[in-house]
Amino acid sequence: MELALLRTLMNREFYNSNKNIAKERIFRSKETRSIKHVLDEAMSDYENDIGPSDVEALFFTQNSTLTTSQKDIYQSIFTKIDNADSLNEDVAQNVLRELNREDAANELMDIAFKMSNGEVTSLHKIVQFTERREEDFMPALKVYFEKMDIDSLLEKNELQFKWKFNIPTVAQLVPGVNAGQIVVGAARPNTGKTSSHAYLCAGPGGFAHQGAKIMVLANEEATSRVSSRYLTASCGMSIKEIVKNKHRAEELFGPIKDNLKITDATGWDLDRVERAVKAYEPDIVIADMADKFQPEGKYTAHHEQLKAAYIRFRIIAKQYNCVLFAMSQLSAEAEGKVFVNMSMLEGSRTGKASEADVLFCITKTPMVEGQQEEESPERHWLVLKNKLTGKHGRVITMLDPETATYSA
Repeated sequence: MELALLRTLMNREFYNSNKNIAKERIFRSKETRSIKHVLDEAMSDYENDIGPSDVEALFFTQNSTLTTSQKDIYQSIFTKIDNADSLNEDVAQNVLRELNREDAANELMDIAFKMSNGEVTSLHKIVQFTERREEDFMPALKVYFEKMDIDSLLEKNELQFKWKFNIPTVAQLVPGVNAGQIVVGAARPNTGKTSSHAYLCAGPGGFAHQGAKIMVLANEEATSRVSSRYLTASCGMSIKEIVKNKHRAEELFGPIKDNLKITDATGWDLDRVERAVKAYEPDIVIADMADKFQPEGKYTAHHEQLKAAYIRFRIIAKQYNCVLFAMSQLSAEAEGKVFVNMSMLEGSRTGKASEADVLFCITKTPMVEGQQEEESPERHWLVLKNKLTGKHGRVITMLDPETATYSA
C-alpha cells in the first residue's frame, strides 16, 4: 500500500493538495522514507509531474555509495512502484490519515513513557503534540460545486427518474426514484410489507427488470421466505404452481435472478451495512427491518437512536450512489385503520419521516365485525411525504399473498 501511495504522490496536483499530511516520517520502512525524501526534493525543484523513473534516477544519483545488495533492494522497490497503479484520491487520503494516526500514536506513547519515568514532568509536551499534529488528520479541502448551466441542471432534474415504480396507480403519485434517495415504507404486521418490495423489485417491469442491482438485507423474516416472495412476485405464480411448472418459472425468473442479492442481516449494525454496500455496489438497497440496524453510540431514548439510524441511512444512500428503501412498521395505534399519519410510525416521532424523500404506508381494509368472509385483498398505499413530485394521496391496490403480487 505504501508503494502505491508513493506512486499516487508523484501526481503534482495530489501531492500539493496533501503534502501537509504526507510527511516523510509516517512511512513505515526506512527504504520508503528514503524514497519519499527524494520525491519531496524533486517536487520542490521541478514543476511538472514526477515519474517513477525520475525519482529512481535522482535517488541513485544521490546515493552512489550504496552496496550492491542495497542497490538490489531499492531497484526491486522502484520496479514495484513503477508497476503499481495510482490509488483513488479518497482512498489515498484515507491511507495517509491512517499512517498519521499510527505515527501519532507511537509519538504519544513515547511521551507517556517519558512521563511515567520522570523524563517529562509537565503537560506542555502533550499540548505541543496536539497543536503540531492536529492538521495531520485533516484531508485537503475540496468542494465540488454544481454546474449552473441549463443542460446540466436539466440532466440532474429529479423528475427524470432512473428507477420507475411498476404499479401504475402508485406511479401516478411517485413515478420513480434516483440514486442518493431514501424511501421509507411502513405497515402493520401481516399487511404485505415484504411483498411490496418484492413486487417493486422483482415483479413485471420492476427495478430488477430495469437493470438495477438489488441488495436485500433481511433481519426479520427468514431469508428463505423473503427469497420465495421475490421468486413468486417475478413469476406471478404461487409456490405450488412453480413446482408444477418449473420451466415457465425459470423463463420468468432467470433474466433477473443475478440482479438479486438477499442475505440474512440479523444482528448487523450500520457499520456492517455500509461495508456491504461499499463492497457490492448495489443500485437499490432494501433494509427490512430498518429499525433493527443499530447506529454507533449510546442513546438515552429509542426515538433518538432511530433518528441517528435514519440519518446514517441517508448518508449511505448519498455516499454510495444508491436508493435505500428503509422498511419499518406502523405502531399499534394504526391497527384497523385505513388512513394513518406519520406520527404512527413505530418508535419515532419525526426522525424517520424527516430523512425520507418518499414515505408511504400500506394499510388494509378492516373486516367488519361478524364478517365471515376471508380478509379483503385490498391494500391502500398512502403517500404521506413526497419531496420528489409533491404529490400525496391514497391509491387502492389488490394483493395476492400467494404470489406476492400487487395490481392496480
